[in-house]
Amino acid sequence: MSEHDHIMLPEAVVTTLSYSSARGRGSELNLRPRDREQHAARLLEQFNHAWQVENQLKNSRNALALPTRSGTYLEFKSAPNCDLLIKSLEATRSGIRLLNVRQQQIGEELESLATVFIPEGKAHIFLNKINAYANSDNDSINETTGEVSPKHNKLISSIEDINLALLVNSFWTDKKAYSTEHPSDWYEIWLKIEKQEDLDREIGHFLSLLDQLGITYKHSYLYFPERAVVLINGNNSHLINIINSSDLLAEIKYGQEPAGFWYHNSPSEQHDWVEDLLNRLIVDEESSVTVCVLDTGVNNGHQLLSPMLSDQHCLTVNPNWGTADFRKHGTQMAGIVSYGDLASCLETRSSIHISHKLCSVKILPDNDGNDKELWGDITKQSIYRAEIELAGQNVIYCMAITAPDDESICTPSSWSATIDSLAYNDNNTSRLIILSGGNIPLDDTATFNNYPIGNRIRSIQNPAQSWNALTIGAYTEKSIIKDKTYPAYTPLAPIGGLSPYSTTSMTWPRRNRPIKPEVVFEGGNVAVSRGVYDSHADLGVLTTHSHIQQQQFDTICATSAASAFAANLAAKIAVKYPNLWAESIRGLIVHSAEWTDVMKEQFPVARREDMRDRLSCCGFGVPSERRALSDTDNGFTYIAQSILKPFHRSGNTIKFGDMHFYELPWPKEVLEQLGDVSVSLRITLSYFIEPSPGERGWEDKYRYASHGLRFDLNSPLDTPLQFQQRINHMMQDETGGDYGDVDNDRWTIGPRIRQGAGSVYTDMIETTAAELSACNCIAVFPINGWWKQRKNMGRYNNRVRYSLIVSLNTPAEDVELYNIVATKIANILQSPVEIPIPIEDDMGQ
Repeated sequence: MSEHDHIMLPEAVVTTLSYSSARGRGSELNLRPRDREQHAARLLEQFNHAWQVENQLKNSRNALALPTRSGTYLEFKSAPNCDLLIKSLEATRSGIRLLNVRQQQIGEELESLATVFIPEGKAHIFLNKINAYANSDNDSINETTGEVSPKHNKLISSIEDINLALLVNSFWTDKKAYSTEHPSDWYEIWLKIEKQEDLDREIGHFLSLLDQLGITYKHSYLYFPERAVVLINGNNSHLINIINSSDLLAEIKYGQEPAGFWYHNSPSEQHDWVEDLLNRLIVDEESSVTVCVLDTGVNNGHQLLSPMLSDQHCLTVNPNWGTADFRKHGTQMAGIVSYGDLASCLETRSSIHISHKLCSVKILPDNDGNDKELWGDITKQSIYRAEIELAGQNVIYCMAITAPDDESICTPSSWSATIDSLAYNDNNTSRLIILSGGNIPLDDTATFNNYPIGNRIRSIQNPAQSWNALTIGAYTEKSIIKDKTYPAYTPLAPIGGLSPYSTTSMTWPRRNRPIKPEVVFEGGNVAVSRGVYDSHADLGVLTTHSHIQQQQFDTICATSAASAFAANLAAKIAVKYPNLWAESIRGLIVHSAEWTDVMKEQFPVARREDMRDRLSCCGFGVPSERRALSDTDNGFTYIAQSILKPFHRSGNTIKFGDMHFYELPWPKEVLEQLGDVSVSLRITLSYFIEPSPGERGWEDKYRYASHGLRFDLNSPLDTPLQFQQRINHMMQDETGGDYGDVDNDRWTIGPRIRQGAGSVYTDMIETTAAELSACNCIAVFPINGWWKQRKNMGRYNNRVRYSLIVSLNTPAEDVELYNIVATKIANILQSPVEIPIPIEDDMGQ
């Protein structure tokens, strides 16, 4: 499926232009023309041959009293550079299940492959489909085109070959290539287990099978919907034995190569890895995007950092401190900010492209810390110093320093308010500031004993309560400890779960507080044995070491690592979309986030109020680099960057000012045709507030924030005028509107919960295409703030920037939404037509 850039909507286009939509069609499958009789005969021959080999294999194993599977694994392959109709390979009611889908590149040709499990006695289902395709008496006529096509034409025409899945490659889904010569190692065996109530029984049978086959394994396992993961130690022969013995197999992957692999290499081996990476490294010397790390300094003598960080850009707040990193934290941060997943960069043989630069400002002395009253000023001076040095650059700031003694601070502090002011930047070019949420220390046994419930009582730390900053929490995918000196230790958190280190905002008041953290990134795991908790390199994130004379690699964990990952993603967005504001980059990161299945299990939502708990612990979930950077054929993302005047003066009174109304170019006809097909709509609104200039207002969200913005979407029954009138009425309410239960049920989060304090909001609707076909009207409107309340401050004429991000997607693979709306936008730009938008008189316009 192709990838496309997000679609930028100039404000003038979306607010003043209409469109005349053309009827759209879903994209056609790319299928090879077939001689029906010959193609059917060929597939039947392959199918029957596969069954012959299968029966011979089973008879041979039974004769040797070896465990033998009852069902059959088949591999279906597409023609080169053609589609495979994957969704039709599965017949759930008959137990025929699609196990995995892969693609392989052969020269310039790309083939799709799918492995399917067929239970014993169900082979006739596929045979019947091939025979129906071959039988001319079963032809059907397309009522629209009059064309004659055989039954199951798309499915059977899309299949080039059918083979018995006998080898590991039919189940191999790891990004690293599999080699039969690979020595014995740890592998993840992904099992298909349909129902959770069958989990214990099926796992028990599988582990007994491993015992029978003499295969070493870990007794712990992971469970996801319809999948369980068991870790085994073996070689190619062991894996083939599992394929031939079990009906449960779905996928095989390498066991995660933990960071400890590189960390524990000898200095000379680490040097070789570094040299290999440097030979593949391509750095954009002309990049205008820089990530500034505010930390303990960075030792840019490291070969992996010097290409991105020059001596000139190693700065310090206090010249007496120097710029070197003696605490190692800043250099650890820089490695992830630069490379993201450094382990993946070392594993691949491909070129590594880095399109952003680094800057370091040392804000902590080598010993002790700074006086509390200086924290805000030091942060401000460090940013000013960086901007003088980086004039003309698009700078993203990353700070993973918090005050652990300042837990349970949900109200703004002088430090967090300074950060809010710096991000807002006096209504000029805004700044994107990324903060870590703060960590639970390893010696907090009581909290870890009660994981993940214990995380709820450990608060986000100062200054991460900042409204304008993007606050980062941690989750983890780290679960394997290969170190033989740690045989009794197991990972505390499951794959996809909240990291044990991550703090939350659960102890904050239920009302009038921002959602913190907004998102979570990889932050590593904790090892546990008999109530003893420990960190381990295998459960951390690989990065650069500050003492290069000793070694090249180090590991880092917790929200420090997570915030560095966030800065790396923010830089990639800024590089790809150089015209995006800081508000938009923050918005895209939030917009791309989703909760993992494990997060949903750890923080279930049985009633609407439970959503607050999930948001307080996991934010909006784990951001996706793919979703943040691009769209696919079956979906699109609109980004609107606009400026709004929230208030105005009428005589001696300050009243609400403008609202913005969007009537988006929409694939209405296509959505109507799709009918009951599932689609999802997501809307994110991101803006920055000016913080209140005095402590007395910090307990009142309307006084701390200069203004607030909200969004709403028309219902399928609203006309554009009715929708505007409803929003205008809500604007008259001092709190920004009393939603009640109106329009609450269709949203995943809901207006009451998503629109608390803070300055970034997102929500989702998952419904049918028909239901959303008429929902293309969005309003952005103001609510109260101190600009309106404090007339003497003279801010009521200020205008504010915001970013509105709207995505529509469907899992249906044969629907082409992106090109349809892109064409509509192109037509609008070529033929603009102004449409007046009525605003009621009492709005004071």
